[in-house]
Amino acid sequence: MEGPAAGGFTAEEERLHEAGFAAISSGLAAGLGFVEACARIEVEDADLRRIIIDDFLKVTIAQRHFQGSASVADVAAALGISSERVEFARREMLAEVAAASVDVFRRQGGQVPEA
Repeated sequence: MEGPAAGGFTAEEERLHEAGFAAISSGLAAGLGFVEACARIEVEDADLRRIIIDDFLKVTIAQRHFQGSASVADVAAALGISSERVEFARREMLAEVAAASVDVFRRQGGQVPEA
């Protein structure tokens, strides 16, 4: 049995994750909407499939919205999905970053101030 690779994936899960990203990217490049491009993912495990789709959406938001100048509405329009879905993923990303920051701070011996 293979052990977890970086990010908690096994080597096979990592391979499938990368292949899923490639499938979505090529679908979008071919003019498909996000949902249709995601249908190209060849992963049987429903949880891994959901992770791939969520991760791809978050990477896209990071690149186009946080690093670029695209609004949430612009990202949604480019992908052919609702602004609400993009906004939900954006908020989830921010919460994940906040939680990770607190975790690092605590592991470094700091105390989290009361809000």
